Amino acid sequence: MKIEVERKSSWLDVVNAARFTQRLPPLDHEPSDKFKIQIIRAEHSPLRELHFEVRLFDIPYWVMGHLVRHVHAQPYVSTSRPDITKSGLDRNEMKQGEPVNLMLSLNAQEIINISKVRLCINASKETRKIWNGVISKLADIEPILAKYCVPSCCYRGFCPEINSCHYDKSNEFRVERYKYMY
Repeated sequence: MKIEVERKSSWLDVVNAARFTQRLPPLDHEPSDKFKIQIIRAEHSPLRELHFEVRLFDIPYWVMGHLVRHVHAQPYVSTSRPDITKSGLDRNEMKQGEPVNLMLSLNAQEIINISKVRLCINASKETRKIWNGVISKLADIEPILAKYCVPSCCYRGFCPEINSCHYDKSNEFRVERYKYMY
């Protein structure tokens, strides 16, 4: 498995969208880290101007199925057509674990939203591992954004799941929540 994350727009796009809503002229330089933290924490709409491409190679087909359910991420999935892949496999006999490639075109807000669900302990461990890998790669290029990619319990301060794992009652959770808040 291989994971790639590429930023496709800039923070200048975000700050200028925010400034436009305030009837202010555009900036000609990237905004401060303080601005980035504020707009991420507030989840204001200009955050949707920060676009990314996430490329996942050779992930299980069923994990791809988890990730394509996020409706604000445009998915592109590699074909399994035997005439194109030359695999010789009958599509009716292919297993759920067959490897596929998945590219997601998405914005910063959707990365936060996916993280809430796919980093949850109740998510499948395989999907959680892959999404953690995405956030790790994201941290290389956008460490501030990556800091705010957390499971729902950390985001909300409590577990919203019907069948809670009770992680939100642990000391580890309190540490993670503190890091998220401060």
